[in-house]
Amino acid sequence: MKTCRPILLTLVILSAVLLQGGGSVVPVGTYLYADLEKVSPATGVLVLKFDSAAPSRLVVAYGRKHRKDRKTRDGTTEAERESFKPRLAVLGEQGRTARFDSLPPDYYDVAVIDAAAMTFHEGIALYSSTEAQLTDNNQIEQFQGEIRQSLGLRDDRIGGWEGFFDTKQIERIQVASGRAGVLMQQMRLGTSLAESGAVLQGCIHSIDVIWVERAIDAQAGWQVINRQQLYRDEIPARTFFKHIPVPELSGLRVGAGKKEMPLITLP
Repeated sequence: MKTCRPILLTLVILSAVLLQGGGSVVPVGTYLYADLEKVSPATGVLVLKFDSAAPSRLVVAYGRKHRKDRKTRDGTTEAERESFKPRLAVLGEQGRTARFDSLPPDYYDVAVIDAAAMTFHEGIALYSSTEAQLTDNNQIEQFQGEIRQSLGLRDDRIGGWEGFFDTKQIERIQVASGRAGVLMQQMRLGTSLAESGAVLQGCIHSIDVIWVERAIDAQAGWQVINRQQLYRDEIPARTFFKHIPVPELSGLRVGAGKKEMPLITLP
């Protein structure tokens, strides 16, 4: 009988964790990030230092070279595909430091997501194609309006894009001539069920980079050609993260060795 008690206690603790939702520290969407035991060998290291502690923050580095808008996954190995994924940092000093290991040489954009403070700091370049960006402000405004209509909730069809999420907020759009990159937050405020059929207690949040292109027939709107989730988790908050762009988190160059960044202030 004594041998059963530790097992029972473990099950009770596990059940409690599942009911509480994921939170930033152990996100539900861990499959979104590279498994360092499966990636191709690399020696690059990136170390970030922040001006404040935040044990619950989650720090993601997203390389530019192999993003889905410029690098096909056709013909790649499992290790290569794993290496292309965003990277999750190991935190130290109560979240004041974030370290990324086994990085291949590249330019990296960083997102800092904190489900306790409900903040989302980022320096993500949304469109890495060599196609020239638009400079005509009137056309940019027109295209951005079209994109918001195409990706947002629609009255003329069920759900629209990613109909599982019933609340959406586009943070930024970077437009080229016939394509664009979009940074979007999404929430599921309606009832959600786990695989077991149990009702989830928290709210499912998603942060996405989405690439779209304009249909030949303008009436058809903008079509999603690819998508990268940077975050997905079930957390108690039923509001969007406060979005704060931080230029110091954009385009961090990592080579074959270790790179330590100067202290970064997160406003």
